[in-house]
Formats: sequence, structure tokens, C-alpha cells
Amino acid sequence: MTPETLTLISLLIHVPVVVAWIVFASAEAALASPRFLVAQAPLRFAASLRIPTLVLLLIIFVTGIRQTMDNPFVPVDSIETLEKLRNTTTYGMALFIKHIWVFATVGLSIALRFWLAPRLLARGETQPTRLFGILAWLNVAACVLTLLATTRMLIQLH
Repeated sequence: MTPETLTLISLLIHVPVVVAWIVFASAEAALASPRFLVAQAPLRFAASLRIPTLVLLLIIFVTGIRQTMDNPFVPVDSIETLEKLRNTTTYGMALFIKHIWVFATVGLSIALRFWLAPRLLARGETQPTRLFGILAWLNVAACVLTLLATTRMLIQLH
């Protein structure tokens, strides 16, 4: 299989998985909003996403790394070539910024789904705390900022 074919296949897998990631983050935030509150629903929903989160992360990282390596500007096979991509192209800088927001949403999702929601449920909480709601909406913001950086990358391709 050619590198271009592998990159196309990784994109065909990556994009729907990222959409699912964003839907999960948005649902957590919406469910944590006062007008949508149902006893324990946001907490149980977040806690139920632990296994899907791990699966999505694995797919996102494998396909994302593939796409980064086979970008249209500088083939990336080391940290040095990744730095060269960042320092010599607008695409590379947008990719760098995108990865900041990707790591932010990953960290926030893990904090919500693996740490905060299970602890609140274990304490018998019936409503998400203000912290849960703030982190959930920050996660949505990180997803939006990831999409904006990705859009900037795509603009460089045309």
C-alpha cells in the first residue's frame, strides 16, 4: 500500500472518531447545564464513557500520528523534522497549535470521566458540581479550538 493510501485510510477512520469525541464532550457539557439536569445523568454519562474514551484515544493517536508523519510539506520521521515542519510552514505551526488543544481536550476528558465523575458518584452526589460543568465547557472550548486550528491547516493545503 502506498503512503498516500494509508493516509487516506487513516483520515477516513480519524474524522468520524474525532466527531464522536466532540459529541461526547458536547453532551457532557449540555447535560451539566442547569436546564438539562436530570439526577446523576451527567455524572453517570461521563463515567460510562471511560472505555469508549480509551478506544477513541487509541484510534485518534494512531491515525493522527500517521497523518502527521505523511503531511504534504515535510515528511516527519523524527522530532527534528517535526520542528522543521513547525518552524518553516504555516501548516506546521497550525499543527503545533492544534496539538496543544488536542492535549487539552484529552486531559479534560480524562479528568472528567476517570477522576471527577466517579468520585462524585461514589460520594452519592446527585448533581454535577460547578467544577464539573466548568471543566465540561472548557473541554468543548478545547474541541472548538482544535477544529479552528485544523481549519487553518486545511486552508494551507489550498
